[in-house]
Amino acid sequence: MGSSEEMANENRWANLVNTAFLLDQMPRTSGPEGLQSALTMIQSALEVFPSTLDPVEDFEGYAVRRFLLALLDSLSHQQG
Repeated sequence: MGSSEEMANENRWANLVNTAFLLDQMPRTSGPEGLQSALTMIQSALEVFPSTLDPVEDFEGYAVRRFLLALLDSLSHQQG
């Protein structure tokens, strides 16, 4: 059995994959409503990639967090 840190890492990757599936299966609604659902899912994914991630100790997690933040910012600006 792995350490609690290893299990947490596995859980966050599973959460990220699940979020991707949910985004993919989400009804394609144009306008602010559809975009808000996507933004909410991205914010949810950020919860398992917290701001306390150290890029030296966990570069992959840090990279995912930075990507999610950039995506969230970009989509938020589209929302108006």
